[in-house]
Amino acid sequence: MSTESDFNGREVIAERENEGNQLEENQIKEEQPPQFDVRVSTDNMAAYLKIKPAFPGQKVSYEDVSAVLVQRGITYGVYEEKIRLFCEEGKFFSEMLCAKGIYPVDGTDGFIDYFFDTSKEYKPKEREDGTINFRDLDIVKNIQKDTVLCTITPPKGGTDGTDIFGHTVPFTAGRFPVLPTGSNTVVSEDGLSLIAGVDGCIEYNKSSVNVSEVFYVRGDVDSASGNINAIGSVVVMGDVREGFSVKAGKDISIRGMAEGALIEAQGTISISNGMNGMGKGTLKAGGNIVGKYFENAILISENDIYADILMNCKATAQGSIILKGRRASLIGGSYQAGQKMVVKNVGAPSYTTTSVSLQSQQLNDKLVIGKEEDSVEKLEQKRLQAQNEFEEFQKRFAELTAQASLGSRKDPNRENLMVKAAMMRKFQLGEAVKAIDTKIQKLKEAKNELSDYKIVGISIIYTGTKLTIGPFNMNINNDYSNTKFYAGSDGIVFAPVLPSDLP
Repeated sequence: MSTESDFNGREVIAERENEGNQLEENQIKEEQPPQFDVRVSTDNMAAYLKIKPAFPGQKVSYEDVSAVLVQRGITYGVYEEKIRLFCEEGKFFSEMLCAKGIYPVDGTDGFIDYFFDTSKEYKPKEREDGTINFRDLDIVKNIQKDTVLCTITPPKGGTDGTDIFGHTVPFTAGRFPVLPTGSNTVVSEDGLSLIAGVDGCIEYNKSSVNVSEVFYVRGDVDSASGNINAIGSVVVMGDVREGFSVKAGKDISIRGMAEGALIEAQGTISISNGMNGMGKGTLKAGGNIVGKYFENAILISENDIYADILMNCKATAQGSIILKGRRASLIGGSYQAGQKMVVKNVGAPSYTTTSVSLQSQQLNDKLVIGKEEDSVEKLEQKRLQAQNEFEEFQKRFAELTAQASLGSRKDPNRENLMVKAAMMRKFQLGEAVKAIDTKIQKLKEAKNELSDYKIVGISIIYTGTKLTIGPFNMNINNDYSNTKFYAGSDGIVFAPVLPSDLP
């Protein structure tokens, strides 16, 4: 019995010792904290949490995690609800996003709005009827002075961010573009617009916008360039081909030649090698037309025409037609000037019909003066008669005033009236003489100036030439050498060429 009792006692003691050890072991486990692994992204914008419990089933609270995060300095963007749920579920085998910052919102870049076509692809224009004009490629980008070329839309501001440590993360400001300033451009006062400084054409590349007063065609005006229409001047380095046109608000300079084309300028047209118009080529200039050789072309100038040869052309100049050079000839066709023509030869030995004419309002006005007034001789006779009357009255004037003085004792008022009447008559006779003098001077000047409207043939004006000066016509039936023709009061007169007649 005692033995059995001893055995049972030892079991009880052993069992109690085991319970004590278990309690001690459990107490030790509970005192061991879980391991917290907090991983922070390289940009400090996110934190990731992993928990390794000290023993299975170990409880972890939000407060435990929060304390660890605060210890690490993570105070912003903490996901409290997610952490609480994570702790409750105890799914510590996975990693969770426990905090996240707010990224900054960068500002947007500013940009430039262009108010012209920046494309360098030239396409034919469509006509109103839907057909395509393959000659009009719109290669010239015209712009008027003070027109806005482009404007800057400024960059928009952004928003700062905050990282998980509560630090401000500044946003990146948008880029402010630079105006593509170039020649003949002006920046507006607010610095946001680029304005054309002159009338001209736009030359665009990515770094600059230029406004050029001269548009250069590096080769020919043909199907590659299309028609040219510029607000400023145009320089064509090559030729202008048949069927194409060049128009300019200022001058046109063609280094080669022109074929059956339309050339139109508000200023001067200069063609180095001239033009073969093929019967349809036309030149219209607000200034001079200058070239070496023109054949089968139409020339219209509001000023002068200068050339060496005009052959079978129809030419009109409001100023003069001046031919210089080795030949300096008008051969065939019709030519009209407002003031004068100076050439070596008109027509040809083959009696080619050539019409030359002087027509202008100034010429007509001077011719009218000669017709409205009497001849100088008649006017001088009238002046002599008026002068004699004036001198006779001056002699009588003294007598009239003396008579009026004698009669003044009886009637003073009558004396005053007589003196006033005599003075008025004297003034009228004097003014009549002055008026006749003015008419004589005006008529002499008109006759002298008529000789400035002339057709000068330095060498030969051939038979077959038709001359017209104002209302007067003359057919040349014999060759005239070194002769000038101008209008007299009754018709065309001619005289030898003087040095003063030459340009």
